Amino acid sequence: MSLLQKIRGMAAGETLLATPSVSEAGQERRKNRRLQSSRLTVYVNGKRHKTNDWSLGGFRVVIPRNTLAPNHVIKGPLHGPGLFNRGEYEACVVWVADNGEIGARFIELSPESFLAMSAAQV
Repeated sequence: MSLLQKIRGMAAGETLLATPSVSEAGQERRKNRRLQSSRLTVYVNGKRHKTNDWSLGGFRVVIPRNTLAPNHVIKGPLHGPGLFNRGEYEACVVWVADNGEIGARFIELSPESFLAMSAAQV
């Protein structure tokens, strides 16, 4: 936050609070609950993978012999056990770990998938 923004905020009656710690900031940024109990099946480059966890914002999955890099766009079928039979997704790879695990952010979900996943978030 710039000095000018702070001054404008103070003039509007806002108080200046200490900047939250990294862990607090991470919790505040997460908008959707992360689920691990019901795993999704996502297809990446034509191969089927089970998610480690997922939310309406994206998913985390291990892809052996991974060739993906951050900012790669991936898409394909999406299946959810007990949630819905099938749908489509498009996502952007956000990070890649040395063990082949990736984090991806959804760009687009089929309407059926979004509704079923939203119901599971409750």
